[in-house]
Amino acid sequence: MTNAIAFRRLQRGAYLLEALIGMLIFALGVLGIVGLQAASLHTTVDTQLRAEAVFAANQLLGQMWTDNEANLATYSSAIAGQPYKDFAAQLKSVQGGAYACDPTVQVDNFNLGAAPSTTSHSVNIAIYWASETGDTDAACAVKHHLYTTSGVVGQN
Repeated sequence: MTNAIAFRRLQRGAYLLEALIGMLIFALGVLGIVGLQAASLHTTVDTQLRAEAVFAANQLLGQMWTDNEANLATYSSAIAGQPYKDFAAQLKSVQGGAYACDPTVQVDNFNLGAAPSTTSHSVNIAIYWASETGDTDAACAVKHHLYTTSGVVGQN
C-alpha cells in the first residue's frame, strides 16, 4: 500500500503537464491556420489586381477598335494623348494603393512584327501594380507585378 501512495506522489502534476503540451500543440495549429489565411489573402488580392489589369487592357483594346484609325497614335504612352491620359487615370483610381507606375501602351513600335495589313496596327499594353514579391526594372522602379497583352487593331 505504501508503494501505491508513493507512486501517486510521483505522478503529481502529470495531468497538468499533458494539458500544457496539448495547449501548445493547439496553439501551433491555430498559428499555422492564421499564416495560411494571411497567405491566402495576399494571393487573393494579387489575383484581383491581375483580373483588373486584364479587364482594363481588354477595355482599352476595345476602345481602340471603335476609334478612328487616325487617332490610334494618341493611345501611345510615348505621345500621351488624351485617350492614354484617361486610361492611366482610370487605372490609377481602380488600383488605388496598389498603383505602381503608369501603364505602357505601344502602337506599331515594338518587336511583335509587322501588322497583317496596311489598315491594321500592332498594339502592346503593359500594366503594373505594386507587390512585395514582385521585381523592379527600368520601366518601374517600385517592386511590382506586370500584366502584358498584345493585339492587332484595325482591318486585316
